Amino acid sequence: MIDPIIDIVHFLASRECNGRRTGTPGSKAARDYIIDNMMRAGIGPGTAKGYIHKFGGLPGGVTGSNIVGVVPGRGKLRDHFILVDAHYDHLGKHKTGLRYYPGAEDNASAVATLLHAGKLFIEAEEYNDNDRRSLIITCFDAEEPPFFNSEHMGVEHFCKDFPEIIKRIDLAIILDMLGHRMGEGQVPEKFQEIFFVIGAEKSGVGAILDEMQIAVKNLSPMRMGAHAIPPSGDYIPLHKYDLPYLFMTTGKFRHYHTCQDSAEKLDYPKLEGISNYLAYLFTVLAESPQNAFIYDRLGENDLSTLKTLQGLFDRMEDDEQLPKKQTVFDHLQKRFIEGDVGKKNTKLDNIKDFLKHALKQVKRDGNLDHNERSKIKYLIEVVQKYMY
Repeated sequence: MIDPIIDIVHFLASRECNGRRTGTPGSKAARDYIIDNMMRAGIGPGTAKGYIHKFGGLPGGVTGSNIVGVVPGRGKLRDHFILVDAHYDHLGKHKTGLRYYPGAEDNASAVATLLHAGKLFIEAEEYNDNDRRSLIITCFDAEEPPFFNSEHMGVEHFCKDFPEIIKRIDLAIILDMLGHRMGEGQVPEKFQEIFFVIGAEKSGVGAILDEMQIAVKNLSPMRMGAHAIPPSGDYIPLHKYDLPYLFMTTGKFRHYHTCQDSAEKLDYPKLEGISNYLAYLFTVLAESPQNAFIYDRLGENDLSTLKTLQGLFDRMEDDEQLPKKQTVFDHLQKRFIEGDVGKKNTKLDNIKDFLKHALKQVKRDGNLDHNERSKIKYLIEVVQKYMY
């Protein structure tokens, strides 16, 4: 048995791991703990040298260490892979030297969820004789600054050092920040069910995800197009390898990259629900036919983003009230009209009318034009500011 999700998060966010900065003793403590839980879950070593893939060449002479595990597949699909990753590094100690960055949400939450999803998948597959893909379970290092979006990221080194594996990955799933509560009491409880699934339009698995929207009770996976948000996370380098991917997240929150990102702030029932969802998704994807995975570098899908925004606003029209007796929807609409983000003004005078118009345009033309798409990005900024 592996440790409960709450215990995994608390350990990784503890003083013993001291912020899990790449190349530090705290990083090693986290790594040893994660590998121990992998072994107890039945996840085997993913390289010829064990669970650790070391890489050098980082600024300051630092050595990074990816964690790589594998759950072997079966039959004719065995040599094809689904890769699932949750980076485990964080920012380390505060510049004062007296405090550290716990990184509970970023990204201990996703590491714990991934370990439990892997365990559930193994248990479910014990008596399943169907052909299935192998599952590569990784916790990449060096995702955070100063390595972020550079050649030094752990995922970059993995792709360079294991080209034969990369060629056989049918889909990568990247998990990042899955467990915080949204709005801190200022949004309806229905919002706590939400997490976002990004990138399906480039991977060919949108239909599978749509069929799984109600797979887990009190959990709402909502699709968005990758072009609707700024690039973020370990999926960024996958473009150059033409790897289809999904990025799953609840988004940033107000304690992001602060010393207040601590373990007691997370929603553990939600993390349990996401681990159940992932385990089921692993089974479906592992057994899917090869033509289910189609990488489309230029793939875009405004429809899924608009439907998600529509779903968010539907949840806002709730009986719950803000302190000033405004409905959540009225409060957000007022902010949208007045241009709350970056003091910008907007010509849109009604959010629902805009969404209705945009959905009609997408159904007619396939996607939005550049001007209308810029309004979507603006609206996402407003929603993010409100929710987090």
